[in-house]
Amino acid sequence: MHNELHTINITVSALIDLLKAPPILADFENIELRALASLQVDERRVQADGTIINQGERIRSIHLVQSGWGCVYRDLSNGERQVLDFPMRSDFVGLRTAAGRSYNTVAAITPMTVFEVPLCSLANAIQQAPKLSFILIELFARQRSLLIEHLTNVGCRSALIRTAHLLLELGDRAKACGMGDDKGFDCPITQYQLADALGLTPIHLNRMVRELREEGLLMFKNSRVDYLNRKALIALAEYDGEFMHMSVFDKTMSYSGTPLQS
Repeated sequence: MHNELHTINITVSALIDLLKAPPILADFENIELRALASLQVDERRVQADGTIINQGERIRSIHLVQSGWGCVYRDLSNGERQVLDFPMRSDFVGLRTAAGRSYNTVAAITPMTVFEVPLCSLANAIQQAPKLSFILIELFARQRSLLIEHLTNVGCRSALIRTAHLLLELGDRAKACGMGDDKGFDCPITQYQLADALGLTPIHLNRMVRELREEGLLMFKNSRVDYLNRKALIALAEYDGEFMHMSVFDKTMSYSGTPLQS
């Protein structure tokens, strides 16, 4: 536990631990720690299949995932559904419109715990420590990069390549959170959910997973993804995980733009 945080409540301390851990790796000084100590933070626990944010709901808080797997999707009036992402530990969820409403639903696949911070409390903390806004920008930038890759999957990549690409991405995200390694990861996502994310029917997705298995590249069975030949899978998908790294700002520079002292 941080010596500087002896007066900070347990929930805020857990939020700080999350921000300092991979993949965010935030570096706080005393001014940021004092500002974070002033935050109003609620720890919400949501059961599997529960809803964190409903489409159309007015949002007055930001949410950061502490544990579990979720699903972000948008429903259309004709009954169609587009899955946008599968948030996990350290992911930001709940982007809203200028009017303050959510254009998508965020639901839990497994039991989830999320930190909920009211926007007014966050604004006060940023006024105290402007560096906190840069961490938010990095979170937004990472989420934008993920959504760009997901859009590229659906719009341009073949069914086989988009399947391989997304399963590599999810594996890297799980690994960064300590929930997987280069050999594979436990994946609670159903093939129906994965098919919705990839713009495929479940039958088509099943064929793609079978082809990847028959080619000796990947196995997806019993909620487990195993990379049988990760190097060849990366080559097939033309996959580059750099788009997920939290590195918008030069870590060797201060937030005033001057070099940090070594």
